[in-house]
Parts: sequence; structure tokens; C-alpha cells
Amino acid sequence: MSRYRRNMTDEERKAYRKKKRLIRKIQVYTEIGLISLAIIIAAGFVISHIKGKDDSLAVAAEEQVASKEAASEEATEEKSEGLKLSGTKAKEETQKEAEEEEEKTTASSGSYSAKSTDATVSIGGDVVSTNAILINNDTKEIIASRNPNEKIVPASMTKVMTVLTAANHLTEDQLNEVVAMSHEAVDYSYAGGGSTSGFVEGEEVTVRDLFYGTILPSGGDAAAQLAIYVAGDIDSFVAMMNEEADSLGLTGTHFDNPVGFYGDDHYSTPYDISIIMMAALDNPLCKEVLTTKVYNSTATNVNPEGITISNWFLRKIEDKDLGGEIEGAKTGFVNESGNCAVSSMISASGTEYICCTTNSTSSWRCIYDHVDIYKAYAK
Repeated sequence: MSRYRRNMTDEERKAYRKKKRLIRKIQVYTEIGLISLAIIIAAGFVISHIKGKDDSLAVAAEEQVASKEAASEEATEEKSEGLKLSGTKAKEETQKEAEEEEEKTTASSGSYSAKSTDATVSIGGDVVSTNAILINNDTKEIIASRNPNEKIVPASMTKVMTVLTAANHLTEDQLNEVVAMSHEAVDYSYAGGGSTSGFVEGEEVTVRDLFYGTILPSGGDAAAQLAIYVAGDIDSFVAMMNEEADSLGLTGTHFDNPVGFYGDDHYSTPYDISIIMMAALDNPLCKEVLTTKVYNSTATNVNPEGITISNWFLRKIEDKDLGGEIEGAKTGFVNESGNCAVSSMISASGTEYICCTTNSTSSWRCIYDHVDIYKAYAK
């Protein structure tokens, strides 16, 4: 190279040097450009890294804030939901308590009841009975009364509950079964001084005949035999009668026999007897028996043509002017109760009424008390 330079002319040497300087400048500028580019790239990386970190921090902060807000909202919602559930639960419990209370009230009042209204009046006039009540059986309203909740001796009105209890524990087929009048049943009635059905000991009668024998002639023997047939013994049947009274919601009634004998533990009220009659009228068999004036029993081994029995009250009142048609009835009498009766009537308007009276002065006066009450207060 030195030899080549020594052989160059001055012009060539100047051109070479100029070219060399240009190349050097290009190299320097290139290096500066590369360095600058490297610096720019490095700075961009650093800035990007720093920004990314800041973004991450911002995101983390935002996430933390969002998390706190979500937690707060969740807590608030949870609290709100808790209050809502608590309120709903309290409401449900209150409603349940109200329903239970209503069920208790319904159970205590039973399926049958009657209420006094502003229109209920006291029974006056010529009515002799010390206790009396008249109920509109369609509206279940007490129309008129006199000491209706006073404790009374129900006497043979008891037998309405006897047939109702029996009817609720027998099938249609059982009514046609034949039973023999037992010594126990006949003696039970005789010993207590009860009236008889007309059947005799050993006579084979149908269970259906026992129903009619219990109500129409008020046969204590038929009532006792019916009780024995249904429950096996009289005491068990009396327990069933009291269960029936409880199911009807009767709070002033207790029975200790199916006939109506007087006893300290055998009592009721005119209101309760009316409710028993109300339930009995809803039972097809009981209503059939209670509304029958005259009945001829089926043929028996003692009476091949049966016996004819009748409801004295229905026969005696049927021609009286009472503003309607007498429907069914059951009388009663012991010294402690006086003459008493429970009856039902369909008025001229088609309304069904139930009347119960106790402690009248005679059987006839008892009938006329019912006539007077129906005529004065039934519509």
C-alpha cells in the first residue's frame, strides 16, 4: 500500500484521502446511528417495562378496589338477604302460628256451631221452659234463647247422640244384621228405670230396628243393645259418645250412659243438644229415624209381623199451627230435667230451624213451648 501511495500523483493522493475521510465519516455516523438506535430501543424497553409495572400496579389496585367493593356489596347483599330471609321467615312463622291458632279455634268449635247476632232476642211470651234456644240451621244463627248455655240434665235427648255415634261407626250392611236382645241390655234399662222399645229378651231384631227402637219409643233397652253391638260393652260406647262430643266442639257436655239416666257426670246444655241435633240431621240414617212418625219393625222370632212403634212428640205436634212443618224430634224426662225436647222444623219459607227446651211442667206444655217458639220467632 505504501508503495502504491508513493507512486500516486498529488491529485490521486488528495482524492484517496478525501474518500478515506468520507468512509470514516460514514462509519462514525453509522456507529452513532446504531448507538442511538440501541439507546432508543433500550429506553423504549425500560419505559415499556416501567409502564407495564405501573399498569400492573394500577390493575392490581383496581382489582383490589373492585374486590373490596365486591366484598362490600356481597356483605351488604348478604346482610340484606339475611334480613330478607329473616323477615320472610318471621312472616312465615307468624302466618304458621296464625294458621295453627285458627286450626285450634276450628277444632275447639267443631264442624257445627251457631252464633248469636245483634238480631238475637230473648225468648218471652207464654213459654214455660226455663231453658230454650232456637237456631236457624241454614244460617247457623241463634234466633232466640233463654239460658241456652246453662248446665242441664239431658234425659232421653241423650239418645240423639247415641244414634249419631252408632251411625258413625257402622256400615250400611251392618244395619241388616240380626242380633238377639240380651239380658244385659234389657236389665240395664230396667234397672235404671228407662222406658222400653217393645222388644223382649231373646228377640232377634235387626240393627236398623235398634235405631228406631232407641228414638221413637225412647227404648232404653234398644239403646243399650245398640251400644253393646257397636262397641262390645256399654262403657266403651259411652267413651265413644264423649269422643263424638269432643269432635263436635261441645264444651258443656259429658255422658256417662247411652240412655239418659240421671247422674252427676251426665250433663249438657240446650245449645250443645241443638248442635248434636244439627249433626244428626246431616246424617242420612239419623235423619231418617228422627223424622219418622210411625215405624213397623221387621219380622222377628217373637213377633212374626214385627211391632209398630211411634214418635209421640211428632204425632202430637203435627196438627198444631206453628208456621211450618215439624220435621224431627226427641223428647226426654227425668225428675231432675223436667219435660224436655229437641226438634226441627221447616218453615213456610223453606228455612230449617232447630229448637231445644228443658224443664217444662208437662209433656204437653213442652210441645206447646216448641209451638210458641216456632210461631213467634221462625220466619
